[in-house]
Amino acid sequence: MTRVVPLLSALLLTAGPIGAQGSSFLAGTVVDRETKEPLPAYVLAAGGPGVSADGQGRFKLPVERPPGDKIRLTVWLLGYQKRDIVVELGQSALRIELDPEPLAVQEVTVTAEAVVSDERNPKTVGLTKMEVYTIPGAAADPLYASHVLPGVNSLPDASSLLIRGGAPDEVGFYFDGFRISHPFLSESLHESYFSVFDNQVVDRFSVATSGYHPKHGQALSGVMDIAVKDPPARAEGGLGLSVLGLNSYAAFPIKNVGGFVGSYDRGFSDVLVRLNSRGGGREFGTEHLFGKFLFRLDDSNQVRLYGMSDRYRYAQTRGTMFDVATDNDLAGLAWTCAPRKNLAFKALLARTSYEVSFDQPGTVRVESRDREIQARIDVLWDLGRHYLEAGAEAGRRTVETSLLSPFFGTSAFRGSGFGFYVQDKFRLSNRTYLHLGGRASAMDASGLRWSFDPRLSAAFFVTKRDIVRASAGLYHQVGDAAATGRNPGLVAKAAAHFALSYDRVGEPLDVRIALYDKEYRRLFVAAPGGRLENSGRGYARGGEFFLKRKAPSYEAILVYNFLSSKRRENEVPVLAPSPYEIPHSATAILSWKLKNGTIGVRASVASGRPYTPPGENPMSGRTPVYHRLDLNGSLRVEAFGRMVVLYLGVTNLFNSPNILRYEYDAETGSRTDQPSIFGRSLFAGLYVPFF
Repeated sequence: MTRVVPLLSALLLTAGPIGAQGSSFLAGTVVDRETKEPLPAYVLAAGGPGVSADGQGRFKLPVERPPGDKIRLTVWLLGYQKRDIVVELGQSALRIELDPEPLAVQEVTVTAEAVVSDERNPKTVGLTKMEVYTIPGAAADPLYASHVLPGVNSLPDASSLLIRGGAPDEVGFYFDGFRISHPFLSESLHESYFSVFDNQVVDRFSVATSGYHPKHGQALSGVMDIAVKDPPARAEGGLGLSVLGLNSYAAFPIKNVGGFVGSYDRGFSDVLVRLNSRGGGREFGTEHLFGKFLFRLDDSNQVRLYGMSDRYRYAQTRGTMFDVATDNDLAGLAWTCAPRKNLAFKALLARTSYEVSFDQPGTVRVESRDREIQARIDVLWDLGRHYLEAGAEAGRRTVETSLLSPFFGTSAFRGSGFGFYVQDKFRLSNRTYLHLGGRASAMDASGLRWSFDPRLSAAFFVTKRDIVRASAGLYHQVGDAAATGRNPGLVAKAAAHFALSYDRVGEPLDVRIALYDKEYRRLFVAAPGGRLENSGRGYARGGEFFLKRKAPSYEAILVYNFLSSKRRENEVPVLAPSPYEIPHSATAILSWKLKNGTIGVRASVASGRPYTPPGENPMSGRTPVYHRLDLNGSLRVEAFGRMVVLYLGVTNLFNSPNILRYEYDAETGSRTDQPSIFGRSLFAGLYVPFF
């Protein structure tokens, strides 16, 4: 399992070979001293050039000194202790081993390449890239794959993230540093089949359930942070065809310039619907386009340009007919500068646009546009024992909603937000590590009231494999922008997080046990006259258990979440069970490795969600217990001299009639069951990689 370059490595170390053409070359590999896994470390010659090792830990360093001379090397990778060694030029099979120096205490992480907790710690439980790709029922989507993590209480059918009893809009989504306010093509539970994140270009991603970095603001319950691949050293790509449509991916270097990473996907529901013997009446189409260009200006400066466009069209042509159309776009620029090997700057500028229209002929037609301009700068300074991070951000957001039928009306919100953060990661002793920091943020729509979020985390290494972590922090979120604009007296919602966890990390067994408490204050509550006020409160308390066992022929994952949560919020005037409370949820995954493929099975069971029956106490009812079984498999074959991957999946094998919610007729009081969109479904396709 290859470790990936963390964030600061991406800022400092991706310039590749630099410097003069020497008369000698020094070649070797860099590995983890404990696991012997290859590391993409940075190797720097004293007074000379430096070079990043590749994904296999291999490096080749040009030097201007003759064979036989000795030279001092500094080998460096975030999350590891720096090592200074003296080697003789011409030495063959040089092998450099680095000792881990884990600092992070971030609660939970899943990555697409390695088990990492944040930029400076490879010591926490998580999923590998292959596990993300092969989780039954997850379709390799980072958002769906994250549902099997401890602390994520979302049902497998739900596209939104429910983290430790928090609401879906309490999770912040970041894509290579850009905040994404609308991570789904459509935001209705019954239509959000897809996120805007294409797994083909995702390098790694993390899900933080507590103790997350102060650079992430406006997130009351959790953060999903996604990193995009940088161009590889040699061209690669792939072409896929499934019952859903076409997907393609390409990445390649551009000599003396940089490189490109991109993807294009196009999907339709026609074949999928017919294959699963479902009548018409629901049709959708999707189109996704992403591109990232990397320009290396010199050894210390790089510019990355981003473009992403997602289109979604949905039509229900039977019963209650309606159409939904969304357009989701991102244009961004990132500049990184590393004037010194221990100092880096990163500046981001982006514009996002989300437009949605809903048309139910003869009843209602609504259009909404959400546009945002965001800018931020981050500074990272490695002082050895201390690792300082600081930054500032600003944004301008405009939300306009127009009711076009049955009559015309328009509402608009415009607001600016600001934020500053600082954090120091330092080693208190050989076994104890601390994160101490905080954040200040404000939004002019709420009268530019500032909120301050102190945060403290600690990690104690009982052994190299056994880690106890604790975190405490205060978090603020302004909430719905339009609601804040209409109610200028509102202040930011607040939550205090406390968490304690134990991890045992290292193959063949990873174990996590965690306890947490979240106390909510100043939640929005409906007041007379259609106003909102900050009189709401609530809590979320629970525990988590995660186990992963790896063996040569199989892998098993078991996750259990317990949650108790109550909230006084929105239209609920008393403290009642949270609509996001799923008291018990468990997932078991077992996968087998075959000679030329894999087979996997996933079983999920969860308590029903609270709802309010007509005429009864708020949230006094609960939907039936949820259960679902998914299967998948893949097979590698050779055709026309090229490898082809065939894959097959069955979602909800036993066609369990899971109920996600109930709807009541206001006049008759009759109840309509709203079942999950995931009945028994067969999914098949093939993928041809190009290297």
